[in-house]
Amino acid sequence: MCAAGTGSDALYDVMLKVALMVDAAAHTYGMATFSQKSGEMSRLKWVEGLDPEETADAEATVEAALGGAEAGQEPKAGDRKICLVLSATTPQREGAAIYGRFVRPLTDAQAAELRILSDVARLAHSHARLREELHQPVKAFKPAEVAAASLPGMVFVSRVMNGLAHSVERIKDSESTVLITGESGTGKELVARAIHRLSRRSQAPFIPFNCTAAPADLIESLLFGHRKGAFTGAHADHDGLIRAAEGGTLFLDEIGDLPLALQPKLLRFLQEGEVHTLGERAPRKVNVRVLAATHKDLFEAAQEGTFREDLYYRVAALAVHVPPLRERPEDIAALISHFLSHYARRNERAVAGITNEAIGVLQSYAWPGNVRELAAEIERLVLYTDEGCYIGTENISARVRPSEQTAQAAAPAGQVPAHLENMLEDYERRVITETLRRNDYNVARAAVALGLGSRQTLYKKLKRLTINVGDFLQDEQQHGLQLRADRA
Repeated sequence: MCAAGTGSDALYDVMLKVALMVDAAAHTYGMATFSQKSGEMSRLKWVEGLDPEETADAEATVEAALGGAEAGQEPKAGDRKICLVLSATTPQREGAAIYGRFVRPLTDAQAAELRILSDVARLAHSHARLREELHQPVKAFKPAEVAAASLPGMVFVSRVMNGLAHSVERIKDSESTVLITGESGTGKELVARAIHRLSRRSQAPFIPFNCTAAPADLIESLLFGHRKGAFTGAHADHDGLIRAAEGGTLFLDEIGDLPLALQPKLLRFLQEGEVHTLGERAPRKVNVRVLAATHKDLFEAAQEGTFREDLYYRVAALAVHVPPLRERPEDIAALISHFLSHYARRNERAVAGITNEAIGVLQSYAWPGNVRELAAEIERLVLYTDEGCYIGTENISARVRPSEQTAQAAAPAGQVPAHLENMLEDYERRVITETLRRNDYNVARAAVALGLGSRQTLYKKLKRLTINVGDFLQDEQQHGLQLRADRA
């Protein structure tokens, strides 16, 4: 905890050690780390095992803790989450915090053990403040040392998804409506949440609404609100989801299914920035950014008359496309590792590992349901595989497995099960090596592409995975071949 008053290397070492100490005290299924510079909002640096709603809760909890320069609420029996501030934010140093979710509510003994970590954190803060008062300010982080995560909450290694991340970086702070297209299950809502979390609106609400989730005659009231007595059944005032998103982001999922009769009102809201609540005489101005998503071809729908053409051009001014999983097969292994670890920890299933043959079968499937289908299959495999056993091809759903003849032809001889930890490390080693090559061996860019948050994290992984940096070093005169960390 002495890193509360030291530089970035010590701080990240402490964050790793504290994460391990928290998990040792009480089993977690998901964790996240955050940093915060003076005068800025907290930034998500790394997340594992948390779904979008839990990540949003983590952001709000950490922001409150860092904003108050406190070490988070003291752990107590029955808690399902923890927030530990490792470094309070001051003009001289960057703040940092860890957030975790427990598999089970804390027992009295676990809470007492975690309170020790919290007490030590408070002592570290007091020590750091004393040093500042004695005019011995700690070294501030260099801006280039910390790189923002590319797409918070998403797992990928492919070039096409890196391209999507770069597009998001360009449009994250635009006030224009963004249309996110892609097949069902590709993660369009995750992209929307990433845009919100990376934007200047990240501390304001993110309000999602599925345009197919309510009867057509209720959507107007849900979005724009109503006043008591505006129609039969309106027994109380309702502000509507648009006004609930004031200052933040409204996400309209499956906008292509929005009733045609309601589209002119939505168009006026997008053009004028105002809503006309049912039962009110005059419209109200609102400050809301809109993100929309659809799996349909809106241009074709506009030509057919099922979607207003003027609304199409309004929402499609900025568009990003989320590619289907079959077009980024290199992401499948990364997602398998992520979901296998996530569901094994969340469900407390001690699965021994997965065979290389099973991985190959999963990688060769087209996944028409995309990431959502893959996640469901991995969760099923975790739940239905006996504890202590390996997941094999026989455990995989029949629709995913190839025919017996195809499997025999494709299976290499001498196939042996891979222990889960060794398999994950081997895959992580290959991914890091390939990402370094794709990024011209620039460590800072490779760290961003891997979603690690900082080059220090990548250095630690290189050391832990015994990746020999010397293998990458070539003649210094051969531009682009040496391992460089000095250029962003």
